[in-house]
Amino acid sequence: MSFKKLLLITALSVFAVLSLAGCKKAGNNNASSDADVLIIGGQNPETGPIADYGSKTVLGAQIAFEEINADGGVNGKKIKFAHYDSRGEKTDAVNLTRRLLKENSCAIIGEITSGSFLAMRELASDGGTVAISTGATAEHVTERRTGDGYEHIPFAFRNTLQDSDGALSLTKYLVHNKGFKKIALITSTNNEYSVGLSNFFRDAVKNAGGTVVIEQSINDGDTDVSAQITSIKNSDVDAVIFTGYYQEAARLLLAKQTQGLKAPLVGGDGFQSPDLWNIAGDAAVGAMFFTAFFAEIDSPNIQSFKAKMLAKGKEADTFSAQGYDAAYLLVEAMKAANVTDCSDASQRDAIRAKLMEIKDFEGITGKMSIDATGSAVKEPFLLEVVKKADGSFGTQNLN
Repeated sequence: MSFKKLLLITALSVFAVLSLAGCKKAGNNNASSDADVLIIGGQNPETGPIADYGSKTVLGAQIAFEEINADGGVNGKKIKFAHYDSRGEKTDAVNLTRRLLKENSCAIIGEITSGSFLAMRELASDGGTVAISTGATAEHVTERRTGDGYEHIPFAFRNTLQDSDGALSLTKYLVHNKGFKKIALITSTNNEYSVGLSNFFRDAVKNAGGTVVIEQSINDGDTDVSAQITSIKNSDVDAVIFTGYYQEAARLLLAKQTQGLKAPLVGGDGFQSPDLWNIAGDAAVGAMFFTAFFAEIDSPNIQSFKAKMLAKGKEADTFSAQGYDAAYLLVEAMKAANVTDCSDASQRDAIRAKLMEIKDFEGITGKMSIDATGSAVKEPFLLEVVKKADGSFGTQNLN
C-alpha cells in the first residue's frame, strides 16, 4: 500500500470517528434523558397571521418554566423548553411533532388552533407523548370518532375553555341580561375555528330564546366587509355575532361605525388581542367576547404574571395565561409521576395518567379539572371593550 493511500485511509477513518462522535453529542443535547434536563416541547405559530396568539402562548410557558427552574425544577432536573414555529400551518405542525418525538420530549405544548391540533394529535398519541393545546376549542378536538360516538385520544389534552361553554354563557347574557333577541351571525368560512364556533352560537341562541335572523359570511384576510354590514343593518338586529379572529373583527367594527350600525359586535376568545382596539380604535368600544382569562382580577399570582409579561414587552392575555397554566399542569403531573427520563415510554405514559387525575387545579385562568375527554372544565369570563378616562382601551368583566 502506498504512503499516500495510507494517509487517505487514516484521514477518512478519523473523519468517520469524529462524525459519529458529533452525532452522538447532538443526540445527547436534545435527549430528555440528559443528566440535568427534561425537555418539554412547544409548537405554535410564532410568525404568520396568528403569530400574536402563538408567540404569547410561548412567552407564558417560558415565564412558568423560568419560575419552575428557579424553584428547583422537576424531580431534581431543570426544564428545557424546546419550542418551534409552526406558522399556523398543518404540515408544519405534523413535521414539528415528529421532530419533538425524536427529541424525547416529555410532552408538547401545542398546537393552539383546532385545525393544527387535529392534524398532529394522533401522531403525538401514537408516539406516547402528551400534546396539550392552549387554544383548540372545537368540539371533540381531543377525541376520535368510533362508530356512533367518540372516544378520548389517550395523549390529547387541552386546558382551554371549550367553545360550547363560552358561546352558551355569552348568549344567555345577551338574551337574558341585555334583551338582545334578534341576532345576526357572521362566519369566516375559511377558518375552522369560526365555522365550529358559529355552530355553537346557533344552538346557544335558540336555547336562550333568541333568533338568528340573518347570516353573512366572510373569509380570513378580507379587507372589504361593507356589504355584509349593509345587509345586517337592513335587518334590524340587536347584536352581531362574529366568530372569527380579531383582525377581521376590527374591520367589521370599523365598517359598522362607518355605516352607523349600533348593534354591538360579539364574539369568542379570538377577539382577545390589544390589536382589536389598536386597529379599530373607538369603534371597538362596546364589543363583547368570552374568554378564559381576565387580567384585572386582584390576585397576587395574576398581578405577578402581568408584571413579568410587561417586563418582556407584552400584555398578559388568555393565550399567554393558558401557556403559563399548561406548563404548570404538565409539571404537576411530572412531579406526581416522579418523571426523570422521558426517553422511557412508561414515564411519558405516567404523565398522561396523572393529568387525567387533575382536579380543582388553581391556575391563573381559574380553577379547572380535567374531564374524561382530556379537556379542562372551567367557567368563562365575559368581557366588554371600554375606553378608560386616560384615553386608553381595555376590558371590563361582565360576569
